[in-house]
Amino acid sequence: MIELSIDSFLQGKGVRNLSGHERGVAARDFFDLDELDTAEDEIVIVVPPCIDAIASSFFQGMFANSVREFDSDEEFLEHYRFKASPSVFRQIEQGIRRIRTKRRSAFAR
Repeated sequence: MIELSIDSFLQGKGVRNLSGHERGVAARDFFDLDELDTAEDEIVIVVPPCIDAIASSFFQGMFANSVREFDSDEEFLEHYRFKASPSVFRQIEQGIRRIRTKRRSAFAR
């Protein structure tokens, strides 16, 4: 198991809401998720209790490529486990749905 704390990305800046696609991409790079997508170990993402919200834009920037690596939401959530409050976890699930919806709509005719 590999544990990643969002706190280490925030560097004690007192952030309560994670937003912005570019900031999500920066978090993806910070944690080297391209490499971790194929890791054998389970990846645990720890979202500190001070975080009230994760905007879909941030989540998509950080995890869109990862979600697409897996055939199902369940496979993604087995590889990337989230330790987060129930309300933040619901936002994470919404982010996953939006990524999947965008992917399907891009191929629809």
